[in-house]
Amino acid sequence: MSEAAEPVAADKEARLVRALRALQDRRMSAMLLLSLAAGLPYGAVLGTLNAWLTQGGVNPSTIGVLSIITLGYSFKYLWAPAFQTPKSPPLLKLGPRRSWLLLFQLPMAVLLVVLALSNPVQNIGVVAIIALLIALMSATHDIVLDAWRIEVARTEEDKDLMSALYQFGYRASVFVTGFAALLLAARIGWVAVYCIIGAMMLLAVTGTLLAPEPETSRRTRDQLTSFAPAIPRAVRDRQSGLVALSWMVAGGLITLFMVRTFTSAEPPSARDFVRQQGPLIVALTVLLPALLSAFLLWRHRAEPAEVPTALPPGQGPSFERIMSALFRAIFDPLMDLIHRLRWGAVLVLLLALTYRFTDAVWGAFAYPFYLDDRFGALHHTLDEVAIASKFFGVIMTIAGAAVGAAVIAVVGRMPVLVLGAILAAVTNLLFADLAAGGAVMDAFLQVSHLGTPLRAFADWASAISPEQVMPGADQRMARLMMAIAGENLAGGFASVAIVAFLTSVVNPRFAAVQYALLASLTMLIGTLGRPLLGRMIETDGYFTVFIVTFWLGGVAVVLSLLEWWRQGREAAAETAAQV
Repeated sequence: MSEAAEPVAADKEARLVRALRALQDRRMSAMLLLSLAAGLPYGAVLGTLNAWLTQGGVNPSTIGVLSIITLGYSFKYLWAPAFQTPKSPPLLKLGPRRSWLLLFQLPMAVLLVVLALSNPVQNIGVVAIIALLIALMSATHDIVLDAWRIEVARTEEDKDLMSALYQFGYRASVFVTGFAALLLAARIGWVAVYCIIGAMMLLAVTGTLLAPEPETSRRTRDQLTSFAPAIPRAVRDRQSGLVALSWMVAGGLITLFMVRTFTSAEPPSARDFVRQQGPLIVALTVLLPALLSAFLLWRHRAEPAEVPTALPPGQGPSFERIMSALFRAIFDPLMDLIHRLRWGAVLVLLLALTYRFTDAVWGAFAYPFYLDDRFGALHHTLDEVAIASKFFGVIMTIAGAAVGAAVIAVVGRMPVLVLGAILAAVTNLLFADLAAGGAVMDAFLQVSHLGTPLRAFADWASAISPEQVMPGADQRMARLMMAIAGENLAGGFASVAIVAFLTSVVNPRFAAVQYALLASLTMLIGTLGRPLLGRMIETDGYFTVFIVTFWLGGVAVVLSLLEWWRQGREAAAETAAQV
């Protein structure tokens, strides 16, 4: 072994040892339990509830009304500033982060049981309100949980490992609320299934009790970092007022849509709302504050300074207090991100926008591709898709997340980020081959001899599925399972990579706002691109669409390589400065 290779090998071994040692920490056990609390409500009020309503004979148009609840996850960064500076809710003495986690987990567990007992098929309006409350609480719980996860990490290895555990637990909850829920519902009924999910939410409460309160919460009770002292008060007030007005307009658009959804005879489409008004809302709530933050940094050469968390009692009018709070909640997190990363902030934002594009845009068309018989779709049965996607596919996603965690522990974050981007792009070619007839997939299955075990797995799964699949799953089923295995392994791997990366660029002092914003951006382009992709499917077919998404996935690969280079360059500069 060369002298240059020895330190690299030693560093890889050290990373792995530190990661394995960290697994014994109670923070990691708490992270795994808390990730269940993040994933269970999402799956329960989106996929599982729709299955219950469909089985009860509720019309698709009525079920479509429930799509409104996804807005909470798309725009959660709008109220993330309220949880930026840790403050304990009344009566709870567990510390700010843990208290808020508990305050959301207990009501969600209760509401899941209430939903089960409310006879959803007969009381769709009541169920819609309950589901909306659960989704809003779940989205807010995610804000607090992400802040806790980032603030409680002591090292870079901690951040990577906790990101991986979060993805592992979250995907496991999807399995619980997906295939396992369908399996149990066929035997014990939907009411019992939802009571079980509610009980599992209570189990997640033990994660909150086990979790330590971040040291950041204690440090920021009296002081925090702010750019306010470097900027004249009149300028701060004017810019804060402008952003407050833009956020009020965006909030009004969302509120109007929600009111129309529950009061109109023909509710508006959530997808159309996101496509048509989503860009305006993002411009008002993200682009405008970001541009103003960059301008303030450039114009006033602003530097961060330690300041009290609040004005002394009785000092200053209420207006000044409000403007100061707005500046600290909205501008400070954005200015900190731009100040630390400089031009790299643009690269980070572009990565957040594009890294999960292929997954986000493809998700809406997965079932049509599997089930339809037009445009090059596969025309599988519901039972085949349930086994391949909801059972086998979820297992592969969990496996991909586990592999991603292991590789990060050995080689580090940035190589995994690049590899995840490559895999996410390349796996689109698997589906392109299926759309073209599956010749390449057939050849691979024959050479690898994987077709036989895949068909055997499908036969075994059909025996325990809620609705029996025709025995003797054929070559088409083996193709579908192989493609889903590749795509979901890549998806789980890439999910760990992007979560670990975004976590690494977030300042723990501004974790709530910065991470909520970056996480929301990861789904933005995919969501907005779905209408265009849908038209392309109808005009050019699925094969062409998968080829296009493969090439678009290359954008994330290039950006990941550039970010790796940027971080390497900065690390080298820091090392040279220390010498």
